[in-house]
Order: sequence, then C-alpha cells, then structure tokens
Amino acid sequence: MAVTAAPSASAERRVRRGVMPRSLFGRSLLIVLLPLIILQLIVAYIFYVRHWDTVTRWLALGLAGETALIADMIEQRPQERESFLQLARERTSLALSFEPGADLDAAAKVAGIDDDTVPDTIREVFAEKLKRPFRIELRADQDDRFAVWVAADGGILRVLAEKKRLTSTTTTLFMLWMVGASAVLLLVAIYFLGRQVRPIRRLAEAADSFGKGRDIGDFRLEGATEIRRAGHAFNLMRQRILRFMHQRTDMLAAVSHDLRTPLTRMKLELAMMPKDDPAIADLTSDVEEMQRLVDVYLSFVRGEGREPPELVDLQAVLGEMAERAARGGAEVVLEPGPPVRLPLRPLAIRSCLANLVDNAVRHGRRIGLGLALGTHYVTVHVDDDGPGIPADQRDKVFQAFTRLDPARRRSTGGVGLGLTIARDVALGHGGDIDMSRSPLGGLRASLRLPR
Repeated sequence: MAVTAAPSASAERRVRRGVMPRSLFGRSLLIVLLPLIILQLIVAYIFYVRHWDTVTRWLALGLAGETALIADMIEQRPQERESFLQLARERTSLALSFEPGADLDAAAKVAGIDDDTVPDTIREVFAEKLKRPFRIELRADQDDRFAVWVAADGGILRVLAEKKRLTSTTTTLFMLWMVGASAVLLLVAIYFLGRQVRPIRRLAEAADSFGKGRDIGDFRLEGATEIRRAGHAFNLMRQRILRFMHQRTDMLAAVSHDLRTPLTRMKLELAMMPKDDPAIADLTSDVEEMQRLVDVYLSFVRGEGREPPELVDLQAVLGEMAERAARGGAEVVLEPGPPVRLPLRPLAIRSCLANLVDNAVRHGRRIGLGLALGTHYVTVHVDDDGPGIPADQRDKVFQAFTRLDPARRRSTGGVGLGLTIARDVALGHGGDIDMSRSPLGGLRASLRLPR
C-alpha cells in the first residue's frame, strides 16, 4: 500500500511566499483589499439573492394580478371587451390588445418566444396568479419593454409593459455605487499607504547606502511614530559608528607620530655606527622590520579613513593594476570589458586591488584580471597560477597577521595583513572578497562590489 508523504513545512512556506506579496506596501494593500472584496461579495449575494428576488416577486405579483384581472374580465364580458381594454389602458398604463381566434402555442412559435430566458421567480408568480397558459417575452421591443401572452376564450390577450414594472431598476445603480465607492476607497488607501511606506523605503535606502560606505547624512524623521523611532535609532547608530571611526583614526595618527619618532631616531643612530658590525646590521634590519610592521598595521587599522566616495572607472583601475603586475615581472592578461563607474573611495579601492594583485604576483607567474557585471554586483577577478590555498583554509587568510606557510612560500615576505586590509576595504563598500580555484590553476580572488 503506497503512503503519500505530507507536504513539508518548507514547501508550505514556499507556497505562502508565492501567494503573499513580498513588499510591505503590497501586504498592507492586501489587508485593505481582502475585507473590501469579501464585503462586496457578501453585499452582492444579499442584494441579488434576497433583495432582488423579493422586489422582483412583489413587482411581478402586481403585474400578474392586473393581467389576470383583465383576462378574467374580457372572458366574462366578451361583448364589452374593447371598452374594458380601453379603460384598462388608461388606468394601468399597459399596452393591451386582443387577437381573436389565435392559438397561443402557434403564436409563440412564430414570435420565437423562449421561456428559458425568463427568471424562475417571475414565471412562478405569473403561474400562481394567472392559472391559465401564458408566455412571457422579455425582448419584445427595442424600447425596453416586455410582453405577456395569455390564452383566453376566443383568442390571445397580449399585454405590453415597461420592464421597470417587472424587474428592479436599482440593480445597475447599486452596482455602480458599490464599485465606484470601492474604487474611491481603494485610491484613498493606496495614497495613504504609499505615504506610510515611503519613509520606510527611505530608511532602507539610507541604511543600505551607509552600509556601502556612502554616507548621505542623517535620516529625516517623518511618518508614523514607529518609523520615526526607527529613524532616530538609525541616526544615533550612524553617529556612534562615525564617531568611533574618527576617534580610531585620530588615535592612530597620534600613535603613528609617537612610534615613528623613536624609530627614526634609532635609524639615525644606527646609521652613524660602523657598518661592518654584524650586530649593528641585525639591529638595523629589526628596526626596518618594525617600521614596516607599524606602517602596515596603521594602514590596516585606519582602513578607509575619511576619504569621500567618488565615481571611479573600474576598467581604468584594472589597467593600472595590470601595469603594476607587469612591473612586478608577471605575465598579465587583462580581459576587455564594458566601462563601469561606481561611487567608491578611490585610494581605498586601489589599495584593496593592489593587495590582491601583489599577492598574486608574489605567488604566481601568470596573472589574469577581469570584470563581470551582475544584476546587483560588479565582480573583479584576480587570477594567478600559483600554488593556491586549500579550500578549508581560505577563510583563515583574512585574519590579521596570518600566513599559511604550507600554501605560500615564506620567502615571499609580508606580515599577513594584505588580504585583511583588502577585505576591510571591500566590507566598507558593502561588498566582500571570495576565494576560489582559478582557471589558471592557482587562486582566484573575487572582489564583489554593489552597483
């Protein structure tokens, strides 16, 4: 016996995501639309099933009673038929005529009367009142009238009346008012929902821009109280982050000055000592290593500093990086691509790509540079044919002062901050750096930047 598995919770969530709108505006509009549509369906059902049926029944009862009375009177007094019909025309506003010797079925066949088009309510009321054969023609004329054919002794009584005597004329008016009022309410809801959602969109754009390193200033508080509170919290967070970044830069500028002064003095004193002393040479090498370590460390901690974003042509920057790699002795292949201009910090992005290119030059002989356009991101690829990095250690290389000796030769130098600085710059622009296997056989470093 086959057992059918119940749908998983993830499948149900996917179905709900496919039905529910993704935006807040769409979901809010759905909250307004659903009750409105349900209310219209309920009102339409009540109107058509209850009100329309009741009104139509009462109208049909009146007309059917008048028709039955006229038919009975012309049968009881055939000699006064014409005078009675004339009197009935004046009093009831009905167009009455009598066709002597006519047969109802034959006349209905010739006229093409179709009883199937007559609502059951009307047919039942006329059958209850007339108690004789009849036919109803709802499309008798082109001037919005209908006809009732009634079998009588000696012929057929034809009753012609306006349709408003039989059916309610408020149906169209009711539908127009209901649909029109709903459309007006919907437009009002869309207008006010748009005004409520607009500050949320602006807050999301401000947070996204700030996360990409594009500071656009404080968020202007507007909208509902909750949105104002969220905007105020964003402004406080932005100010704290900027204050922290500025304090860090200022503090490290002072540290740089304090460290460079004694190191410079030590270098001058060592320069005046004998050059042939091995101890002096080793000490000089240590001082130079300390100087280089301090410079690299300060560059890492300072990050992007206070450099303002500018529109940068990435293809031009890649051309500069290709020349840099060529000067380093590598064979460079720069893939052609479309011009791409992004709001970036020029010095920071050049420092990021320089670190990636220098890392590739140190460990490979062939270098590939390329640029790929995506829907939301621009990706810069830096390939080399070096030894590469094992997949399980690629995240580790971004940690400060980390060197993977099994994958990179110690003779290449470096203090383990190049990739850390590069990723710090990428994250500051709202992007990231990924490592993968290069088509050249070595390592591919992919710098992803938001468009």
